Amino acid sequence: MIKNVSLITDKLKDFSLQNIESIVGFVLNFQAQSLDDHCVLDIDFTVKDKEKQYIACFRFHNPNSIKFESAGLYHQMSIEIFDISDRGWENKQYEVIDYEEDTLHFYCTDIEVISLRETKGARV
Repeated sequence: MIKNVSLITDKLKDFSLQNIESIVGFVLNFQAQSLDDHCVLDIDFTVKDKEKQYIACFRFHNPNSIKFESAGLYHQMSIEIFDISDRGWENKQYEVIDYEEDTLHFYCTDIEVISLRETKGARV
């Protein structure tokens, strides 16, 4: 489902989406790749561990129907990702939601982890 998730699971052995606490970055990019236009949504999530905190950058390919509500600088999340490929919808393989606050919702074709870095200082 999530490509390169080993970037996270190599450091956090018991990683699940429940380890994601909040959004600290949200960037939508439009790119021209060969003859097709391509859109990516990069979201930086804080990921908690017992002793440490990390920033994990997730890349969502061809996001559409994006809904994101912000109430300030801190975006607490409870993320769930559903494989909806069996529905046969064009450009919609995954559905991403914030299941507690409903502040994030979109569809995408692919998901990958781009990077993971440890944060310094107090937990967010």
